[in-house]
Amino acid sequence: MQTNKDFQQHQGLLNGIGQVYFTPTIITSVLFLIAISVESLPLSALTLFGAASSYVFAYYSRKPIDNINNGMYALNGALVALFIGNIFGITPVLVIVTFLGALFTVPIATVVFGFKKYLGYTSAFVITSWLIYVAQWSLDLTVFSPSVDEQAPHIHTATNLEIHLPPFIVTMLKGVSQVSFVNNTWTGLIILVAIMLNNIRNAIWVVLAVAISTLFSEVIGADGELIAQGLYGYNAVLATLALILYPRVSWGWAILGGVLSCLVTLIFHTLNLLPLTAPFILSTWVMVYLSSKQHT
Repeated sequence: MQTNKDFQQHQGLLNGIGQVYFTPTIITSVLFLIAISVESLPLSALTLFGAASSYVFAYYSRKPIDNINNGMYALNGALVALFIGNIFGITPVLVIVTFLGALFTVPIATVVFGFKKYLGYTSAFVITSWLIYVAQWSLDLTVFSPSVDEQAPHIHTATNLEIHLPPFIVTMLKGVSQVSFVNNTWTGLIILVAIMLNNIRNAIWVVLAVAISTLFSEVIGADGELIAQGLYGYNAVLATLALILYPRVSWGWAILGGVLSCLVTLIFHTLNLLPLTAPFILSTWVMVYLSSKQHT
């Protein structure tokens, strides 16, 4: 009984994995880790390590317990790990960078979680990752450019799934997987199934968001290769999920939020800036503002 109580007490760690897709449950979190493992087992381990780092630091520095239990602190650490593992690779030194980055998200998250109307979401991750990226770019640190021999083996599960699916479906599934910065059709499919098992309504919204954003991105002239990789779909997925869960925001604003995220992403790419999840946050804030004006 004590073991079960201890497990429930630290459930916020796994909830952080599920929070990547607004589904903080044990089952979906485990499925998400499996989905990431399809792309890379070391990446999945690094994700769990990043989530644990920020979770433990928040827990023992006595941050707001509700945000800890909901996985909001672990979320940012997990995203930092996914960012570093996908963009730079996985080496012992980069594991340390992940650890420090995950810790750095905690005080930032504490500040942004205090926002009541315009929720902070993944702002702590975005700020931390931008700082890491700027440090690498400005100082040209070799630690961020490891050789193939230095990196942990990238155990990629090869699949011929894509050849059996229409290109548009492949793009949609990659739009789902790119929320974790993973470009893998199987990963996207497993994640979509996990969301559907948790809440079929949310899964339908995910499909609609990635379909609409893919079509809209083609209309506004976004780079076809980036669209095919799902890089215009993942922020739309996040913005749509955030808005359908936000009080007093109608489904129309949710759709517009996903569309707006495509425009913001295009601006980032045009300026050669790293968007990460910033388009999702900015688009959500705009829709919340416009929705509140509608009710006044």
